[in-house]
Amino acid sequence: MHRVGLLLVCCLLPLAAFAQTEEWVETGRFGAEEPVLNEAPAGFNGLRDRWLYLGFRVGPSLRFYTPSGDTPYTGGDTHAPSLDTALQANVRILSFLSFQAEAVFTWDSASIWAYRPGSNNEIDRYTWDYSAYSLQFPLTLHLNFYPRRFRVSPFLGTYLLVSLGDLEVGNSLGGGKEAYAQRFSLPLGLVGGLNAAMKLGPGMIFTDLRYAADLGRLKIDDQNIQEYRRSMVSFTLGYEFGLFTKKRVNR
Repeated sequence: MHRVGLLLVCCLLPLAAFAQTEEWVETGRFGAEEPVLNEAPAGFNGLRDRWLYLGFRVGPSLRFYTPSGDTPYTGGDTHAPSLDTALQANVRILSFLSFQAEAVFTWDSASIWAYRPGSNNEIDRYTWDYSAYSLQFPLTLHLNFYPRRFRVSPFLGTYLLVSLGDLEVGNSLGGGKEAYAQRFSLPLGLVGGLNAAMKLGPGMIFTDLRYAADLGRLKIDDQNIQEYRRSMVSFTLGYEFGLFTKKRVNR
């Protein structure tokens, strides 16, 4: 039995040596390798390797107009969605912390219902329809987490609001639309939300869900129309590219 075992060992040793030699020829490696520190885990694909990301996003949003003051004949009800289109730049200070600056172009559309005294002591209901264009310039702070191939980033920040042109106002009573100059008592707001991204191709595809609220009131140059506070919810889809690779330090 000992002779049989010795014979098997003598036969297997050349095969093992041949396999190791073949591995070295094909891969340039021989035997076990030492692990490299700070290497990205499987599926990570360098999501943290860039310190600047440029992207764009587009999607629907809902605008909510809340009238100021206690008026029993006016309420708020957003009927039509608006459309947001944005360009953004995300600068990573650390792998888990980044600042993002944006320029958001918005087609703002909303309908507000109201009441007026009608015939036979009844109250008639009608709507005010608003349509305008505006720019937002949000600046947000992002916390970045990287589960597998994804990046999840809750964020919080503020924005500057710029009106583009007049506000078109019409109602369901007829008479067509009229244009009014609009302004904000304080053109600032607060924004917060969640961004989720996945590696796809040379960059990342992402979704952005956010809630924003103006700090000031929307004022319209017509005494017959009230002041309003605006808030909004948006859900957009976008894509971003990473630039300027960070150097890794192997120890």
